[in-house]
Amino acid sequence: MRRIKAFYKEFRKHTVVAILAAFAFLIALAWRDFFSEFINYLIENSKLSGEAYIFQLVSAILITIIAVLGIMVISKINVDEDAEEAKEKVKKKK
Repeated sequence: MRRIKAFYKEFRKHTVVAILAAFAFLIALAWRDFFSEFINYLIENSKLSGEAYIFQLVSAILITIIAVLGIMVISKINVDEDAEEAKEKVKKKK
């Protein structure tokens, strides 16, 4: 019975992660469309068609920085929650 509960808990956890990843992917696609259109707008209005790759590079760097910062924040929250759960388990055992 314990193994079934452990399996169910892990299954639920992985299902939630998969669903959250799907939503994150949708958000990423929306932002990709926005940045793509914005960069095209900048290129058309600045008459720098020969240097369009520079705008794409800057866009990719900015998106990477934002994504890394987001990952760091979420990881920190997750670590804090895991530490809190560990403390609660220790209290329950006493």
